[in-house]
Amino acid sequence: MPNVINEGIQDLKQHVTPIVFDNGKAIRLESVRLREGSYDEKWIQGICFENPTMLPVDEIEPSFGGIVSISRELRTDSGPCDLVYLNANGFITLAECKLWRNPEARRKAVGQILDYAKDVAKWDFQRFETECLRSRGLDFPSLYDLLRSYFPDIIEQELIDRVQTNLRRGRFLLLIIGDGIRENMEDLISYVQGYGGMSFTLGLVELPVYKNPTTQQLIITPRILAKTREIERTVIRVEDGARLTEVSTAVKETAPAVTISEKDFFERLSLSRGQEITASLQHFIGDLAKEGIITKIGRGKRLSLNLKSSDDTYNFGSIQEDGDVWFYGIVSKNRGIRQESDRNRLLEKACNTGSRSV
Repeated sequence: MPNVINEGIQDLKQHVTPIVFDNGKAIRLESVRLREGSYDEKWIQGICFENPTMLPVDEIEPSFGGIVSISRELRTDSGPCDLVYLNANGFITLAECKLWRNPEARRKAVGQILDYAKDVAKWDFQRFETECLRSRGLDFPSLYDLLRSYFPDIIEQELIDRVQTNLRRGRFLLLIIGDGIRENMEDLISYVQGYGGMSFTLGLVELPVYKNPTTQQLIITPRILAKTREIERTVIRVEDGARLTEVSTAVKETAPAVTISEKDFFERLSLSRGQEITASLQHFIGDLAKEGIITKIGRGKRLSLNLKSSDDTYNFGSIQEDGDVWFYGIVSKNRGIRQESDRNRLLEKACNTGSRSV
C-alpha cells in the first residue's frame, strides 16, 4: 500500500492554477490556452519584446541581466531570429518563441537557435549593429544611443569592445520561450554538442498565462524549466579572409562545468586585482568545494561570488568583482560554524584585499 501511495504522489502536477484574493473573495484564475485566437507565437514574441524584464534572465545568467530589447526577426544565414537583447555590459541574449506541438518541434527549435547563434558569432560589431538596427526600423542611429537611453553612464567604446569580444567568443545566452516545454534536457545534449567554438548557456523558459475572469486581466508567471552549463571544448578557429572554419575536438568530460557569469566574474576580478590573485582565489575556492562550501554568482550593481553552505541555506560571505570581501553576520554570531570564520580569514588573505561585515 505505501508504494501505491508514493506513486500517486509522484504523479501529482507540480504547478496548480493560481488564486487571487479580491476584498477577501478567492478568485480562481483561468488558464489561457496559447494557440487559440490571438494568443500565438507572434503574441508571445510581442510581449517579450515590449516587456524584456519579464524574462528571468538574472536567474539563468546574472551577467546577462538588465536586458534591453534590440531586435525582432533578426536576419541570419539560417533564418530570422525572433528576439535579440543586449545589456550595458555588452552581453547578447538570443530568444526563439515556440508553441510546442510535438517533441520534434521542440528539438527543431533548439537546433534553430543554435544555428542563429553560430551565424551571429561570425559577425563583427559593425555587422551586428547594422543588422539589428535594420530589423527594428532604424529608429536609433546606433546601438550605443539605444542603450544610452536606458543607461546614461555607459561609455561607447567600452560597449563596442565588450560586444565585439562576446561575438568573437560566441558568448551568448540562448532562450527557448514556450507555452509548455516538457523535453528532458538529456535528450537535447546531442543537439548542443555539435556547436563548438561558442560559449553559450541554453535556457528553457515557460510562459503560463492566466486570466482573471472578473477583470479579464492577464497574469503571466514565467518560470525556468531547465538550463545548461557551458560545455568545455578544445577549439581551433582558422581565419581565412571572411570565412571562418571551426574544428572541435571531443568534449572535455573531466573539466569542471562553469557558467558564463562565473567566467565573467573572474575576468573582472583579474582586471581589478591581477591574474595571480585571481588564480590563488580560484584554487582556494576549489579547496572549499571539497569541504562542501558552494559558490553562487549574485548580481546587484556589480557581480559577486557568494560562498554558501552546501544546502544553499547560509551565506557566509562574498567576494565582489573589485576584490572586496564581505563577511556576513552568521559567521561571527554562530559558534557552530567557527571553522567558517577561519576560512573567511584565509579568504581575505587569498584575495589580498580589505573586508567588511554585513
